[in-house]
Amino acid sequence: MVKTLTTENFQKARRYLMINGRDIEQELFRFHFENGNPQKFISKLQAYQGLDGGFRNMGEGNSTFTNVMDTCMAFQYLSEVGASVNDNIVQEGIKYIIDSYDHELKCWHARPNQQSKGWFDNPCAELLGFLYEYQELVPEDFLRNVTENAIASMSTIDTSGEPRQFYFLEALSLLRLAIRTDEPFKSMILEQLKKDIMEIIESDSSRWATTYCAKPFYFAYSPQSPMFLPIKEFIIRSLENEINTQSTDGYFILNWNVDEEGAKVWKSICTMDVLKALKNHQMIDL
Repeated sequence: MVKTLTTENFQKARRYLMINGRDIEQELFRFHFENGNPQKFISKLQAYQGLDGGFRNMGEGNSTFTNVMDTCMAFQYLSEVGASVNDNIVQEGIKYIIDSYDHELKCWHARPNQQSKGWFDNPCAELLGFLYEYQELVPEDFLRNVTENAIASMSTIDTSGEPRQFYFLEALSLLRLAIRTDEPFKSMILEQLKKDIMEIIESDSSRWATTYCAKPFYFAYSPQSPMFLPIKEFIIRSLENEINTQSTDGYFILNWNVDEEGAKVWKSICTMDVLKALKNHQMIDL
């Protein structure tokens, strides 16, 4: 029998978010659990957008300067709440992604003063995915050229005949591209991920709470994920582990070291992430 988050512990998580969480996770909670208005969330997110259209201070990239890592995180949320090409925040953000592309090296650079080592660095694939999701705002030749570069890079690696040992953030980035892109690129990515998935996820449950690793549920926040069936058992077990290790304060624990300010941000992000996954997998007693 699958374990579920009790109503009492769900309320603890809610209380933690509403007292200690960031405004954007608070609004996401209302969107997912209290019929919140997506435009209210978008209005909160706009405070994180710079004049150039990029985002900052989302948790990953840089708290002061706009960067593609934080912009990528912002678009995860925009996609989640169903923001459209008619929203100005999306229009400005897509323009920033396009303008940030390094045409010479054929990739994006995640953070200020940090050069990507190539197209497979996080979050290049995912950024391309958002260009597909909002392709009405993207010049056709630009989207075609970036896609061709991506396919060429992937094909080159595939010819090695060796299993690809993705670092899991790059694998997640590719998965998020796959669910947004077209065939045959979509199937090419998913087939490779399914082939390598057991080498990507951490299957040792004793490490999920103590070691920075690829928790299986990261690859299937809902049963509709194309990666759900191949690792279903591990996904459910990893979510049960989140329930078992929830803090007495209500947040879901971090499995990596971070300073006090960073911990506050990531506890907010991770608690909302776990709640979404538990809801989608019907593992909350609501």
